[in-house]
Amino acid sequence: MSAQKIVFLINSILYGGAERALCNILRSAEQYSDLIVEVVILDDLPFRRSLPEGVSYKVLNSRESLARSVFEWRRYASAARPDIVVSFLIRSNVCNALFSGVYSYRSVICERMHMSSHLRLNHSGLKLYVASVIPKVVYPLADTVLGVSDGVTKDLVENFGVSLRRADTVYNPYPIEDIETSALELTNEGAPSKEYIVSVGRLSKSKNVKTLLDAFLLSGESADLVVLGEGECRSELESYIDAIGLSGRVHLLGNIANPFPIVKGAKYFVSASLNEGFPNAMVEAMCLGKPIVMSNCQSGPLEILNDNQDLEPSENGCWPVKFGVLCEPGSAEALSEGMNIMQDAEQRQFYGSVARVRAGDFSLEKVNSQYWNKFLGH
Repeated sequence: MSAQKIVFLINSILYGGAERALCNILRSAEQYSDLIVEVVILDDLPFRRSLPEGVSYKVLNSRESLARSVFEWRRYASAARPDIVVSFLIRSNVCNALFSGVYSYRSVICERMHMSSHLRLNHSGLKLYVASVIPKVVYPLADTVLGVSDGVTKDLVENFGVSLRRADTVYNPYPIEDIETSALELTNEGAPSKEYIVSVGRLSKSKNVKTLLDAFLLSGESADLVVLGEGECRSELESYIDAIGLSGRVHLLGNIANPFPIVKGAKYFVSASLNEGFPNAMVEAMCLGKPIVMSNCQSGPLEILNDNQDLEPSENGCWPVKFGVLCEPGSAEALSEGMNIMQDAEQRQFYGSVARVRAGDFSLEKVNSQYWNKFLGH
């Protein structure tokens, strides 16, 4: 009997969380020597992450177009005849589910974001309807749908027609020891020499950096603010930083190949994000023992920082919880309250220690076996 071929399908290998999760999942591929493993990349763009050594890949030329992605994937699948296809990100997920019945392969789609809130943030009116209808029609065709958090999975079942019996949750895996080792590298990468706090994420509408800046201004924080990430809102944010008098105290350092030394050097990690699936940057900071101040957006933060336990009403929109501090999404006042909690050294020490313990639940060793079992239909 010939070996089964499993293909991992993704839009590109850029800096995003889905790309990072794929690279981490593939680190376990060598344990499955009876499988032929290949990565197929829809867009011919520069790699910003490294695939594990020994993993073969093929680059298509879809030019970031859904229609062309469908055409290119169909041509590949008809020739390669994979047995299992695992996909990440909406465009790849649509291609995967759409042709699984046509070419008789097992399709597993991995959704990394809370789809409903993501689409509402980025579309409105007719564009929102069109962007929503495609996954509603196609996602239910997949054999298995994996949400990266319970909130993501619930959203797919309730709003995108995915059958409960085909849906499940598997969290992101993290190579904790590698993150700790990378954090020890000597690099300044533009970080200030004085005390600072750190936020990591795209300079985009969904990451809501403007509210973070407002909260920083309102808070009693005397340290500088370092923001790692790049995006379409950079020019707007640079102008806003000047307008509110924070020039010299806020450092937009862009994408950095190894952000972990900068994260490790920070007092704490803070994010005002309006939409997450499973916040990678936050958990990576937890791996380094950083205290967390995080917006309680959909989805992921509540599951990670408070075991998905409901929050009691709060007068200031701020909740010190089991493994960090959660804040009302979109509220600069609430986020500033969370930042003010971290002005106390004992609080920082406590939340840093419990964050590191919690990060252990998402280790590569614990999570990757769950993924591979789902891929293989076990």
